[in-house]
Amino acid sequence: MLNMSQIKRAYRAACYGMAVLFIASCGPTSTPQSPYGRYITAPQNLASQGEAANLSARDMANGPIKVALLLPLSGTSANTGKALLDAATLALFQAYDPRIQLLPFDTLGSVDGAKRAASDAIAANVSVILGPLFSNASLEVSTLARDANIPMVSFSNNKEIAGDGVYLLSFMPDEEVNQIISYASAQGYTRFAALIPEGAYGEIVLNSLSQAVAKGGGEITALEVYSPSAEGVFQPVRRLANYAERRQAYVSEKRFLENLGGGMADDILESMEHLETIGEVPFDAVLVPEGGELLRNLVPLLPFFEVDPAKIKFLGTGLWDDRSLIHEPPLKGGWYASSVPENTDVFYKNFKDIFHYTPPRIATLGYDAMSLITMLSRNEIARHRFSTTAFLSPNGFVGVDGMFRFSDHGVSERKLAIVEIQPNGFRTIQPVPDSFEN
Repeated sequence: MLNMSQIKRAYRAACYGMAVLFIASCGPTSTPQSPYGRYITAPQNLASQGEAANLSARDMANGPIKVALLLPLSGTSANTGKALLDAATLALFQAYDPRIQLLPFDTLGSVDGAKRAASDAIAANVSVILGPLFSNASLEVSTLARDANIPMVSFSNNKEIAGDGVYLLSFMPDEEVNQIISYASAQGYTRFAALIPEGAYGEIVLNSLSQAVAKGGGEITALEVYSPSAEGVFQPVRRLANYAERRQAYVSEKRFLENLGGGMADDILESMEHLETIGEVPFDAVLVPEGGELLRNLVPLLPFFEVDPAKIKFLGTGLWDDRSLIHEPPLKGGWYASSVPENTDVFYKNFKDIFHYTPPRIATLGYDAMSLITMLSRNEIARHRFSTTAFLSPNGFVGVDGMFRFSDHGVSERKLAIVEIQPNGFRTIQPVPDSFEN
C-alpha cells in the first residue's frame, strides 16, 4: 500500500497538469463541449505501483473508465464544490487505478448549470455520474441520467429522487435521529423534549423523533419549533424551559420566605441565591438537531433559561460532528449519532497535509463516493461494474463515514456510532456494528 507521503509527492508533481485540466473542465461553456482529454487520473508513478500492477490484461483492455463529477465549482458554493472535488481526487490517487478518469463538470450552483453539466457528461460517454450537490439540481440531473441509462450517486438527501439507478450517498437525518433516540432510550431516558427548525428538514426530524420515542416506550413532553435564525431561537427556548412559570414560582417563594423571616427561612433564601427559577423541567433529555453558528447561538440559551446540562441529557445529530463544539460548555457530555470520529480525524489530517486547508464536513462524501466507484471498477466484467446488483450489495461498503449500503429504493443506510462530546475531544461510546444484519 502507498503511504500518504508517496501520494503527497505524486500530487505535487501532478499539480500543474491537474490545474490546467481543472480550469479547462470547470469553466462555463456557451455550448456543450466534449471534455475528452480534460480529466484527472492517478499520476503514473502511483498507477504503476501497488494493486494497479495486479490489474489483468482484460482489465486494462476494458479501460478507460470515465467518471463524471458534477459540482458547484464556481459561484457562492464554490468552496464546498472544490473540497468535494479534492476529496474525490484524493480517493482516486489512493486507488491508483490508471483506467479511471475523473471528469469534473461545473454546475455553476444552479439547476440550469447542472442540467448542462449532465448533458456534457452524457455526451462524454461517462460510465457513472457523481453529484450534484443540491436537491433541485439532483432532481433534474436524475431524469437525464435515467434516460441515458447511466447510474448516478447524488450528494442530496432528497429521497424523492432516489431509485431506478439513482443512489443517495448523503446522511439521512431520520436515521441519525432514530439511532440517537434509540440509544438514549436504552440508557433509561423516557421523557424527551426537542427544538425543531422550521422547514422540510425539521419535519423529517419531528416525524423520526415521534416514531423513535414511541418505539422506545417514552414520550415527548415538550416541543418547540423555531425559525432558523439567531433572533428566532430565543423565545422558543424560553418556552421549552417553561421559564416564565418557573421564574414566577421562584419570585413567589422568595417573597414568602422573606415575609416569614427567621433562621430557617434565611438559610433557604441563602441557598436560593444562585437560582433564578424553582421547579424541574418536564423532560430528562432534549434533542437539538442543529449545527454550525446557529447551534452555538442556541445551545447557551438552554442553561440561561435554567435547563441544566448536568441534569438534562443534550442530544444531537450528525450536524454536531464539528470539532469546534468542544469549546461549548453546555454540550459537554452531550451525545449524537454520526460516523466514528477517529476515522474522520485521519481523513482531515491527510486532506490538510496534501491540500493545505481543512475541508468542510461534507467533503467525506466526495471521498467515499469516489472510493465506492474505484472498488466497483475492480469487476472484470465491464457491464457488471455499475449494475443495480453491484450498487445494492447487501453486505454494504466501508468508507470514511463508516459502513453504508443502499436500500432497494436507492437511499443510503448507515451504521452510526454514538459519540460523546468531551472538553478535550470526541469519544465513541457505542462503536459502529461491524456488519449489516440482513
